[in-house]
Amino acid sequence: MGEGGQRRGTRPWWVGFSFFVMLSCVEHVSAQIKYSIPEEVQVGSVVGNVAKDLGLDVRSLEERQLRIVSESEDSLFQINRNNGVLHVSKTTDREELCESVSPCLINLKMVAENPMEIHYVVVEIVDVNDNSPKFHEEEKILEIAESTLSGKRFQLPTARDPDVGANAVRMYKVNHNEYFITQIRERGNDKIPFLVLQKSLDREKEQEHRLILTAVDGGNPPRSGTLNVTIIVLDSNDNHPTFSQEVYSTSIPENVHVDTSVITVNATDLDEGVNGEIEYFFGGELEPKLYDMFILDKTTGEIRVKGKIDFEEIDVFKLDVHATDRGHPPMATDCRVIINVLDENDNKPKIEMTTLLKHVSEDSKPETVVALISVKDEDSGLNGKVICSVSDNVPFDLKPSFQENTYSVIVKQPLDREIISHFDVVITATDCGTPPLSSFRTLSIDVSDVNDNAPEFMQNPVELYLSENNVPGKPIFSVSASDKDSDKNAALIYHIIREESSRLKNAVFLNINSENGEISALKSFDFETLKTFHFQVVATDSGIPPLSSNVTVNVFILDQNDNAPVILYPVSSNGSAEGVEEIPRNVNVGHLVTKVRAYDADIGYNGWLLFSLQEVTDHSLFALDRYTGQIRTLRSFTETDEAEHKLVILVKDNGNVSLSATATVLVKLVEPKEAFAASDVKSAAKDDEDNNVTFYLIITLGSVSVLFIISIIVLIAMQCSKSTDYTSKYLQETNYDGTLCHSIQYRSGDKRYMLVGPRMSIGSTIVPGSHANTLVLPDRRRTSEEPTLAQIKYTVSEDVKVGALIGNVAKDLGLEASTLTNRRFRIVSGAQSTLFEVNPNNGGLFVHSTPDREEPCDRNAACLIDLKIIVENPLEVHYVTVEITDANDNFPYFTEKEKVIEIAETTSPGASFQLPGARDRDVGINSVQRYKLSQNEHFSLEIRDRGEDKTPFLVLQKSLDREQKTNHSLILTAVDGGTPSTSANLNLTIRVLDNNDNRPFFSQEVYSASLQENAMLDTIITKVQATDLDEGSNGDVEYAFGSDINSNLLQLFSLDRHTGEIRVIGQIDYEAAAVYKLDVQASDKGQPPMTTDCRVIIKIQDVNDNKPEIEVTSISNMVPEDSKRGTVVALISVTDTDSGLNGKVICHLTENVPFELKPSFKENMYSLVTKEVLDRESVSDYHISITATDCGEPPLSAFKTLSIQVSDVNDNLPEFSHNPLELYLTENNAPGASIFSVSASDKDLNDNAAVSYRIVRGEGGQKDIAAFLNINSENGHITALKSFDFERLKTFHFQVVATDSGTPSLSSNVTVNVFILDQNDNAPVILYPVSSNGSAEGVEEIPRNVNAGHLVTKVRAYDADIGYNGWLLFSLQEVTDHSLFALDRYTGQIRTLRSFTETDEAEHKLVILVKDNGNISLSATATVLVKLVEPKEAFAASDVKSAAKDDEDNNVTFYLMITLGSVSVLFIISIIVLIAMQCSKSTDYTSKYLQETNYDGTLCHSIQYRSGDKRYMLVGPRMSIGSTIVPGSHANTLVLPDRRRTSEEVNPF
Repeated sequence: MGEGGQRRGTRPWWVGFSFFVMLSCVEHVSAQIKYSIPEEVQVGSVVGNVAKDLGLDVRSLEERQLRIVSESEDSLFQINRNNGVLHVSKTTDREELCESVSPCLINLKMVAENPMEIHYVVVEIVDVNDNSPKFHEEEKILEIAESTLSGKRFQLPTARDPDVGANAVRMYKVNHNEYFITQIRERGNDKIPFLVLQKSLDREKEQEHRLILTAVDGGNPPRSGTLNVTIIVLDSNDNHPTFSQEVYSTSIPENVHVDTSVITVNATDLDEGVNGEIEYFFGGELEPKLYDMFILDKTTGEIRVKGKIDFEEIDVFKLDVHATDRGHPPMATDCRVIINVLDENDNKPKIEMTTLLKHVSEDSKPETVVALISVKDEDSGLNGKVICSVSDNVPFDLKPSFQENTYSVIVKQPLDREIISHFDVVITATDCGTPPLSSFRTLSIDVSDVNDNAPEFMQNPVELYLSENNVPGKPIFSVSASDKDSDKNAALIYHIIREESSRLKNAVFLNINSENGEISALKSFDFETLKTFHFQVVATDSGIPPLSSNVTVNVFILDQNDNAPVILYPVSSNGSAEGVEEIPRNVNVGHLVTKVRAYDADIGYNGWLLFSLQEVTDHSLFALDRYTGQIRTLRSFTETDEAEHKLVILVKDNGNVSLSATATVLVKLVEPKEAFAASDVKSAAKDDEDNNVTFYLIITLGSVSVLFIISIIVLIAMQCSKSTDYTSKYLQETNYDGTLCHSIQYRSGDKRYMLVGPRMSIGSTIVPGSHANTLVLPDRRRTSEEPTLAQIKYTVSEDVKVGALIGNVAKDLGLEASTLTNRRFRIVSGAQSTLFEVNPNNGGLFVHSTPDREEPCDRNAACLIDLKIIVENPLEVHYVTVEITDANDNFPYFTEKEKVIEIAETTSPGASFQLPGARDRDVGINSVQRYKLSQNEHFSLEIRDRGEDKTPFLVLQKSLDREQKTNHSLILTAVDGGTPSTSANLNLTIRVLDNNDNRPFFSQEVYSASLQENAMLDTIITKVQATDLDEGSNGDVEYAFGSDINSNLLQLFSLDRHTGEIRVIGQIDYEAAAVYKLDVQASDKGQPPMTTDCRVIIKIQDVNDNKPEIEVTSISNMVPEDSKRGTVVALISVTDTDSGLNGKVICHLTENVPFELKPSFKENMYSLVTKEVLDRESVSDYHISITATDCGEPPLSAFKTLSIQVSDVNDNLPEFSHNPLELYLTENNAPGASIFSVSASDKDLNDNAAVSYRIVRGEGGQKDIAAFLNINSENGHITALKSFDFERLKTFHFQVVATDSGTPSLSSNVTVNVFILDQNDNAPVILYPVSSNGSAEGVEEIPRNVNAGHLVTKVRAYDADIGYNGWLLFSLQEVTDHSLFALDRYTGQIRTLRSFTETDEAEHKLVILVKDNGNISLSATATVLVKLVEPKEAFAASDVKSAAKDDEDNNVTFYLMITLGSVSVLFIISIIVLIAMQCSKSTDYTSKYLQETNYDGTLCHSIQYRSGDKRYMLVGPRMSIGSTIVPGSHANTLVLPDRRRTSEEVNPF
């Protein structure tokens, strides 16, 4: 391996770590040495004196900190700084460090400082023979067939030895034996052992061989490892299976259950394993239906029932069973199984019936033959013996014939059709089996009619209810008679008896339909004229002689509503129904005016009259009784009632369609007179009497009606509660829906009510269950002949022509030929009779259709056709049997056209193979008699008799050789024994099966291929190819990796078992392995399989797929900013695991950094040094990106960022942010409290940036104020030692000095200007009035007669504070009379509000409160006593002056107020304009000045300008001047920018 390979194989056991070093101005020096040590050397062993070999001073090693920086913490080596010796610190195992890489090099990097030197030391670990060869498995099992030829090689597993070189495996050997030796093949650097067969194996002598394979290495002394090798000798399939019997025979009953075991065949095979495992199959020549009958267990040889076994279909089954082993090729044998089926009584007798007479006359004599019966039973023996019987209670009997199972059905007693017209005679046939089975056949016999019954009417007499006013010519009734006879004997004719007697004189007006008995009236009947009459109808049948009977019809005319009511009273002289009634005006309520009387000629409802008022002048006066027709008054008459009233009365009957009449009554009211009194009394008495009578009549009529209705309801309920059959006697419609749309009439003849439908004639009925059943009249012919029976037999060949005469049946039976036609000479035996026919003219039996013996009789030896021939008058039954003999009209045939037989080329001569048998539908000598085989040198034919069948076998005479001839074509011929004989051919193809006697061989023993690393998955690397001279599965080659291949390789490569393609399935990495060695084994599919092997060497081509790796060893992570150019900052080493140009690396730094890379003498080693002056204050840290780019294509780069901190040097003064500073200090500050803070910054770091503060203190002047101040030296907080007073001191200044802690220290100072801010700490002082004792009191005298607005006095005061604190306001705190005086709030003037009156007091006390506007306001009070004096002249002048002065003052005040108001208005306008302008700007701009977005715009504040803050402020009513609201608060503060340019200020602390 080259240098690149060595570099790839070495493990990186060292990792760089960071440490601090002292700066040095001397450039570093590098050198390299090499040592060698054996592995497993003791800990502490000396490797070499590095200091001596490098020329280093041993005394300076400790000071220069000589150390190893290239290994990990768990380092293999250490250096002694006392003497410079490199020694072993840990046990070294070469195999653990380098595996199989040789040589094994460990690179060490050593560093010495002051000056810095880097030295590279390489330690080589030399291998020692400390590992024995080892097999990866303890035992190897090889399976070798006993037929394997000598010289065959078998690859064995290789041993692994971690040692390298001479210490690796050198040889293999096997223990002494007579069958095998070892052979070693070199494949590259590897040695592959092979086991070579020297002597043929014999499984029968020894089934297993145990060997020991020993692997020996080349060490001194040598080491070895062993592997147990077990050779299992595999059996060859050289024995045929053998049946225990050639022919098996058994019996089973028919109808045996499915899955019943029939028999078990057994074959044995002397071979073992699959060669001795036997499977059973049915022969391929069986009829298809046999596969549905039986099933053969392929493993056990047990034959079971699969389908229904029927003795009547097949009584013997012949099965060919084939036994084959599972060897390759398989070997087979066969046997015959004969299954005899035992009959069981499972078939019922079959009854065949020949009916001679369809109808039996009811006057037939006993012994008359009705039908012929023949019985068959398919069972045999007693199971087929049948006994017949006829059902009881029938006038028929069975009479047996001389032929077995043949009977005649005869009449045994007289018949009467009118009692029983039809007989179902059940014939029972029962066999003699156990248990006996029976079958039944029903013979339907109709008894024909004789005219022995006269017609009969159902009722006599018959009642007819006829409605009056019938339509002339229309049917009114129908009579019907029945005759028990049938057909013509029951065909009836009707006529009416017409006589001149008065009782039947109305019959002349009637007519009857002679066929159906329908009666029609020739005139319309009137109930009022004729209510009843009768007539007679005669019914006569059509028999010979005819019979007749008659019936009397009583006719009842039913009333209809055809008469209108007739008015009896009132009736006028001209005949109209009009009348006049006069009644006194003073009659009482209920007075009978009159009574309307009427009648109706109809009866019943049609004559029941009802009265109603159709028209009346006043409904409140009269009432009409609807049943009696009485008209009565409803109330007394008044003077206002009219004198005359007209009443129209409607009288109507209760018919279905009611008729009516009207009557008119004029009621006149007359004045009462005495003459009328008596008549009224009489009339009243008469009316009362009439009323009583009428009342009782109504009660009676109502009772009767109620009882009638109840009766009707009860009758209907009773009718409905009866059964359907009873009600159907009277209801014509079974679908009657219950709607009472019929009229109800009473039938006296039937003593019942009837519902008469609208379209139904009275008396018509429906007989239940009548369906016009026809009764067959018996045949009156009487016979006395009994049947005669005989039997004969004929023989005919199946090839006879149609029409050929078989025999003269009439002559053979002794029948007269001239009588055959009249005696109906014929065959009646069934379907088979269609083959033959008889000639009724001459009695000859001839062929009617071609008789094919195979169709009706199949393979039965005797084919018999039974014919039944009948002649009548007298009845004779003759049985004729025709035997159809076989003709050789069928050729033999094979079920398949070609038979392919596979025979192994190793089959020994004498082996036999069953051939398919031919089939022939003919029987006897005409069936297949012999077989013959076409001429050939390898096979002969053997015929074996198996019962009645001849089975051909193919016998091997000469050994086969597949290499000479793979197929043999033969012809098997089957010949029958007919004259002339016929034959059939079967093509036989003998396919010689190959033996697996050739092993596969590769086209190359060693395949070599190249593959780029990182190849895509599924990339084809190479394709191995092996061929096998065998064919089929013996020549099908499969590929597999060797069994001892490294499992890691199976994750990288796949081998297609069929094509031999090796593909990539994992990540191919050149850096992991540059060469792969694969063992590939090719195996055929023979039994046993044969194998061979080859070696595939895959060389990996490096691809630039690894980025360079940058390792940084920092000498210092802090670089002083005053470091000189060329100062070493870090050591950098670059590695690239790729090889060649791909591993060549170029490094460079990022631009614009004050550093550079300086290469070392060793490749890919660099030092990072400064190249410019550093300034920490400009750049305090550097993030240097080191880029390493290899020279591959495409090039790959790696980046490493090195963070370098620049350490500080004290080269910067402390700095204040502003100079001078301004301090705004509120007066009355608390002594000792902090008032301000100053802060200075230093660009340096740490101690160089640690700043301390002090105040410069002078003498005299303002500098003396500094004596009252103190400062915290650490944080710059300034405190005041005393309280300042704005009124005494308004401003001063002092100086603060800031000094850092560097070496040397640097300092700077700042001037602080202090401004004292006012507080409201002074109360107002009253200037006027002031009393002599100094109190704020005064007395003012004014004349009583002054006017309103008179200036009484002016209170004057001042406040030492300024601003709001000094702004004074005046108010009246106390006053005796509020209506007299007023105080100006701002000026303090006191004026009168009105003129004084006499009632006002002479003295008034006013207490004035003066207060300032400070945040906490202060105040003072002044007392003014106002005295009223009488006016005097002396006071006049003064008053005038005072008034003038007051006016002047008032004018001034007025102008001042105007001016102040104007300015205020302008100011407010300005504020509004400004706010409007702010609001009109964008949101971002306005937010700069408006602290609160929810500001409501109400300017309820005063506005003041703060010079210190350079802004205006809205000051609330309770806000002191100077108080501010920070942004984000919720007070309404409007911040306005100050456009005046001022010097910088500092807000107070």
